[in-house]
Amino acid sequence: MKPTFIGIGAQKCASTWLYDVLADHPQVSLSDAKELDFFSNCFDYGFQWYERHFKPHPGAVAAGEVSPSYFHGLSAPSRVHAYNPDMRLIAFLREPFARALSNHKHEVRTGHLQGDDLSFEFGLENNPSYVEQGLYATHLSRWLEHFPREQLLIVLFDDVYSDGAAVARRVYEFLQIDGDHVSAALHERSNESYVNRSPVLETAKNSVRGVVRGVGLSSVWDRLGNTGLRGAYRSVNRAASDTVIPPPLPETRAHLAAVFEDELSRLEVLTGIDLSHWRSVPPARRSHG
Repeated sequence: MKPTFIGIGAQKCASTWLYDVLADHPQVSLSDAKELDFFSNCFDYGFQWYERHFKPHPGAVAAGEVSPSYFHGLSAPSRVHAYNPDMRLIAFLREPFARALSNHKHEVRTGHLQGDDLSFEFGLENNPSYVEQGLYATHLSRWLEHFPREQLLIVLFDDVYSDGAAVARRVYEFLQIDGDHVSAALHERSNESYVNRSPVLETAKNSVRGVVRGVGLSSVWDRLGNTGLRGAYRSVNRAASDTVIPPPLPETRAHLAAVFEDELSRLEVLTGIDLSHWRSVPPARRSHG
C-alpha cells in the first residue's frame, strides 16, 4: 500500500504520541514499525521494501508512518516529493531549548552518552545535533521548497498537553479521516523521562527480549512482564533523569536562547504562528523532559 502521509518530526516533539493516536484509527493503515527512516537512512532499500510495511485493511483511506529523522534530513524533502507529490506532512514542534534537553536525556537513556559527566553542557559539546535539530525555520523552508503550505500541518508540542483531543481531531481532519474517533492512547504518556543505571544491563535485557520474540514467544515474554518482573527490573535499573543529569546552567539557557532567536523569528514569518510564549517560558517548564 502506498503511503499518503508521513509524520516528519521533529525528534522529541511527541512523535510517539502521534503514532499511537493514529494506530487505532479504523481508517488508517499505519506502518508496522513507528520509525521506518526510509527517506533518510534506508532509501537504498527500495520502494518495495518500504511499501511492505503498510498492510491494507477494509476501511483504510490513509496510510502513513512517523519518522522524526525526516525533519532535518537534507535529502528527505526531495525524495518524498519524487515518490508522492501529494504526500501530506505532519510536523510537531517544541520549544527548542526543551527539545534539546529532552534529546540529551534520550541519549543518556539509550546509552549513547556515558561516563562521569552527563551534564547537558557536555552533551551539547558531544552532539551538535541537539542544536541542529532545533533550527526549525531552516528545515521547514527546505520542505516548503517542495510542498505547498496546505500539505503541511504544524502542531505545537504544548498543545498536545493542553488539549490532546483537539490536536488529534486536527490531525484526523487534515488526513481527511473521521475526526470524531477517540483513540485509546489519547491520554497516555509516551517516552517517560528516565535513565538506565546500567546501560549494559539494559542492552542484555533487550537482547534476551529480541531472541524470545524472534522465536515466536512474545506471549511468554509478556506474561513474564505481567508477573511483576517488569516492575522489579525497572525499580533496579531505572532512575528519574533529574536525579542523574544535573540541571542546565543559566548561561547555557541564555546562550541557546540567543542561538535560536533568529530561527524563531523566521519560523513565525514562515508559519504565521505566534511563538512569543516560547520566549517567555519559565526555566522549570523549559527543563521538563
